[in-house]
Amino acid sequence: MMNLGLTFTQASPLDRMADLWKAMDNSRIHSVGVPDSPALLREMYVAMTVAALATSRIRIINWVTNPVTRHPSVTAAALMSLAELAPGRISLGIATGDSALWATGQKAAKVDYLRDYIRAVRAMCRGEEVRWAGAVFRPNWANWKPVDVPIYVACSGPKVLTMAAQEADGLIVTMGFSPPMIAMVQDTIKTACAAVGRDPATIDFWSNAHLHFAESREVASHYMLGWTTNWLTEMTTAGKGIPDRVVPKLLEFNRDIHDMDAVYKTPDRGRMLVERAKRLGIYDWVMECSPQLFGTPADIRERLKMYSGLGLKNWFFLYSSRGTFVGGSEKEKYDFIDKLSNELIQQLA
Repeated sequence: MMNLGLTFTQASPLDRMADLWKAMDNSRIHSVGVPDSPALLREMYVAMTVAALATSRIRIINWVTNPVTRHPSVTAAALMSLAELAPGRISLGIATGDSALWATGQKAAKVDYLRDYIRAVRAMCRGEEVRWAGAVFRPNWANWKPVDVPIYVACSGPKVLTMAAQEADGLIVTMGFSPPMIAMVQDTIKTACAAVGRDPATIDFWSNAHLHFAESREVASHYMLGWTTNWLTEMTTAGKGIPDRVVPKLLEFNRDIHDMDAVYKTPDRGRMLVERAKRLGIYDWVMECSPQLFGTPADIRERLKMYSGLGLKNWFFLYSSRGTFVGGSEKEKYDFIDKLSNELIQQLA
């Protein structure tokens, strides 16, 4: 069985977002993701609360937060409270940090710091003693029950992937979608699990990509690449399967990935990135690594079936309007939910 999740950036008033989440709850979509980018979007935990109250079935996950902007006790309290509102439907999605940090001049966390943060949050939610930043404490909340909130780590490199495969309940992976890259990810997970005696089958694995409906694959390919390459050049390019000849050009391609206006507010940014990739001579490589989940519903179904055969059965998609993350009309968003539910999920079942 294939599960598909969807994220809309909460760039609209939350009462309008609640209606979108209700529509998702009434569809066949498995999960709703709520991003964490305080300088750009409505506050994540407030938004998750609205989503929890507006829905009754769909799973809700931070997509994704970070270990820098909130103390682990704050995150644990938020998760415990949300779990009371939506029992069995809340998960924590977390990574080292993206726009929530660089948009405010902060740096991403180290992988070891993220690991310790995960352990602290998990212990707090279970009512256990917590050791964090030289302090020892435990929850003293009244009238509550310990809860196991599944923790998912967004992974974009081998070091965080190794840690997550050993520590997390699930993975959300953006590390390229060519067969060699998929094999590299799978081998890394197996090696990491073997080191701690864990069965890789116990990990809930999700791929993270873009999906876009268009009149044809050819038309869509003119204004979108189908995935985001910024993860490949964050922190380091080592161990990510990037050919040596591509590295300097990819760094140039991603030169403005920390520019909020460029990334989130540039009209038709997708087409601009297609043209930039061609100009730099890396378009063919970027497209080879892209899942290319764009085109007609039939086109996308065939791609998803192919990836299912390679072991990629669960997908999280970030809604974009022709490659622009914050945008698109209300009608476009509801149409997207309808197509995703009825022309993809239903037909793939």
